[in-house]
Amino acid sequence: MMRLNTLVIRVDSNSKIGLGHLMRCRAFAQAWARRGGNSIFVMAGASQIILKRLVSEDIQVELLDSPVDEIGYINKIGDQNSAEWLIIDGYQFGAEYIQALKQRSWKILLIDDGVPLPYYPVDIILNQNQYVDESIYADKTDAKLLIGTRYAAVQEEFFRTRSWRRDFPNIGSKLLITFGGADPNNNTMGIINSIIENCPGLLSEMDTRIIIAGTNKQKPSIENLVKYLENIQVFSDVQNMTDHIRWCDIAVSSAGYTVLEASLYQTPMILIPNSNNEKQLASKMNEIGASIVFMDLQEPNCHLIVNLIYKLLKDGDKRKQLGKAAGRLVDGNGTSRVIDEMLNLSK
Repeated sequence: MMRLNTLVIRVDSNSKIGLGHLMRCRAFAQAWARRGGNSIFVMAGASQIILKRLVSEDIQVELLDSPVDEIGYINKIGDQNSAEWLIIDGYQFGAEYIQALKQRSWKILLIDDGVPLPYYPVDIILNQNQYVDESIYADKTDAKLLIGTRYAAVQEEFFRTRSWRRDFPNIGSKLLITFGGADPNNNTMGIINSIIENCPGLLSEMDTRIIIAGTNKQKPSIENLVKYLENIQVFSDVQNMTDHIRWCDIAVSSAGYTVLEASLYQTPMILIPNSNNEKQLASKMNEIGASIVFMDLQEPNCHLIVNLIYKLLKDGDKRKQLGKAAGRLVDGNGTSRVIDEMLNLSK
C-alpha cells in the first residue's frame, strides 16, 4: 500500500455555517487515517467541543490568528509536513484564494456544492449532490470531476456500520428532529410548537429525540420548551449520530450533509431546506421518491407538518418506499473512492 503524506484540510465551523463542512472533512481525515496517513485541519476558529473531538482522533488542528498571512501560513504547514494534498471546503473560498494557494504546487481537492466560481484552479472537484449537472463546470476547469452520491462522504462510525439495514414497522413511533449545527430558521422550535399547538395528543403516541448543537443560540429555549413534556429528549453535541438515525422511524431534517448519512441507513425523511442549495437537494430527493419535502414551516402552513408526520408514522409502506429509495443513493464507500482518485493523481 502506498504510504500517504500528510493531508491538509482548510475548513471552518461556526454557528452561522453549521457543522456540515467540518463533518464531511472529518470523514476524509478518518478515511485517510484508515490507510495510514495523518491529517491537519486549518481553521479560522472552532469550539472547544470540536477541538477536543478532533484531537481525540489524532487530527491536528491549526487555528488561524487574525490578522495572519493565511496563504503563507497554510503553505508553511504544507512545507513543514511534506504535504502534497490540500482539501478545501467552504463557500467563502473563492477562485483567487485557491489560485494563490496553487502557486505552491499543491494538489487541491475542492469539495463543492455548486456555488459558482469564475474558474476552478484545482485538481479534483467533488460535488456529492445528486442534483448536480457536470455542465456547471464546463470551460472553467481541467479538474477531474467526481459528481454524485457515489462519492458521498460518510464519517467513520457510519462507514463501520454501512451494512446495517432498517426494519419498517407498520406503525412508526420514533421521531428524530435534527437541523444541523446552525438551524438558522429555528425550525426545531417551529416543529415542536406546531405539534403542541395543533396535535398535542401526538406527543403521547411517539417518542421524540431532538438533536441540536451546543452552539445553537436557541438551545436554552428548546430545552425549556420540552422540559415538562413526556417522551421528548434533547441531545446536544452528540457523538453517536449513528445510534439516533438508526433508532428513528422518521427523521425531520434540514437538507444538508445529514441527508447523505441518513440515506445510508434507508431513513424515511421529511426535509425542510434552509437555503437555495438545500432546496435543490430536497427537490431532487423528492423527485426520485427518496424523501418528502416541506418547503415552508412559517404561518399559515406550519400546522401541515404535524399532519404529514402523523400520516407518515401510520403508513409503513410509504416509509419503506422512501427509505429504500434513499438507501440506493449511498453505500458508505464514497470517501474511499475519492481517495483512490487522489492517489491515482499522485502516481
